[in-house]
Amino acid sequence: IVEYLNFKTNSSYRYSSDKTRRTINARLNEGFTLDDFKKVIDIKTTQWLGDQKMEQYLRPETLFGTKFESYLNTKLPNQKEQKTECDEYDLLR
Repeated sequence: IVEYLNFKTNSSYRYSSDKTRRTINARLNEGFTLDDFKKVIDIKTTQWLGDQKMEQYLRPETLFGTKFESYLNTKLPNQKEQKTECDEYDLLR
């Protein structure tokens, strides 16, 4: 996860940092997956990379913190929301 973040942001965060490990482990314990982390990194680098004000927040403690699920559900302008038909029973499952 940290290697992918470093690659996308040209940074050098350490995966061995206690704060980074705690933050990532908290999200993993909530059931989020590696693909979820990559998606958040992709979304936020698309939005924030190159923005002087926001680029500083492309760090583990921000991306993988308490707003992680919100970041994960962010729709980028070129993403189409996919909807499927379902009946009321499916919604209650």
